[in-house]
Amino acid sequence: MSYTQPRMPQPLFRRPAPGYFETKRVLARLRRFQNLIRHKERWGGDLEFACPIEELIPPNLGMPERFPLLDREILKAMNIVCWDINRAGVTTGVIYKHWDTLEGKEEKESYDVVLDYFRLPRLLHAQRAYEAVMSTLEQAIGVYETRLMQSRREIYNPVVWAAHIIRLPITVMERAGLVGHAKTEEMVLGGYAKFMKISMAVILVLMAVKLGVTVPWKDVVIKVLELIK
Repeated sequence: MSYTQPRMPQPLFRRPAPGYFETKRVLARLRRFQNLIRHKERWGGDLEFACPIEELIPPNLGMPERFPLLDREILKAMNIVCWDINRAGVTTGVIYKHWDTLEGKEEKESYDVVLDYFRLPRLLHAQRAYEAVMSTLEQAIGVYETRLMQSRREIYNPVVWAAHIIRLPITVMERAGLVGHAKTEEMVLGGYAKFMKISMAVILVLMAVKLGVTVPWKDVVIKVLELIK
């Protein structure tokens, strides 16, 4: 089983890196998913690194009831965990190679180690399938651990706060559902450029007033109206 590196189209507006508290939530999700897999698979060398199973499911359940509940918890977490991993720039795609005795040639099958977790080939290579899942999770956890240290420092960085304020119009438009299609993104980009021009004009006018410079208000208004058109 080997990893693939699919090239995904990049959006016009890249989402900013997650902040400190969001990164902590993502790490908690990834580690919980990792522990769910460890308790389901129960490979001896790795189970010792898992948290107690009582932290994942109700403690009063017997062993026969635990495994179906583990499966349900894994299914519920799959999509959001896959999204978190891909956001970190870690691929979840793998290619499984095997020899087809009927055709007499090597066959390749593509899987997603998270979304296809229950479909991964395990008949001959059960531990390799488990290791592929764990390897992907460890890579994503490593990225978010590094991001957590960076975001802790950014809390006190005024440049980062200024960047959030500058990006605020795009965030509002994303929430309104205007970002995601090529045509609407071009429209948003044009509107954002106008917004930045007007904002800079307002800042310059306020600085001029503060410094006691005479402001030609008529010309300023005309210029702003030209920018809006």
